[in-house]
Amino acid sequence: MAIWDDIAKKAAALSDKAVKQARDLSEVAKLKLQIAEAEKAVEDSYTQLGRLYAAAHRSDYEEGFASVMAAVTNAEQTVKTLHQQLQDAKGVTVCEKCGAEVAKDAAFCSACGAEIPKPAPVEAEVVTEEAPAEETPAEEAPAEEPEAPAAEVTDSAE
Repeated sequence: MAIWDDIAKKAAALSDKAVKQARDLSEVAKLKLQIAEAEKAVEDSYTQLGRLYAAAHRSDYEEGFASVMAAVTNAEQTVKTLHQQLQDAKGVTVCEKCGAEVAKDAAFCSACGAEIPKPAPVEAEVVTEEAPAEETPAEEAPAEEPEAPAAEVTDSAE
């Protein structure tokens, strides 16, 4: 029976070792998760810091921020343009009061009931260029193409 006792002791020792390794791995996984969460908090803080700086210094930023501020402005304009294109493609506009999407021809918002203002008609801008000082030849009338002879219709049922 000593053999069975020896096997039981070895099995218990292996079991204890496995439990310890599992605890160690669990602790390592917890620490890695905490590190990832802390790193995410740092990144979120930097993002918030950048947004605050950009909002506070939209026109009076330091020279070193010029390229970043230009990139932000360009990206924001692109987003605005793409949102407008999306609304046009969907045939909707956005309610100024609640932000809901409303059909372009709607008089009132279906979400909050606010009146939807009709966009003012866009007037085309007329651009005139000064003509060069040289004389321009009079326009010639386009040459007429000769008419093609009419196709003869034959009666094949004779």
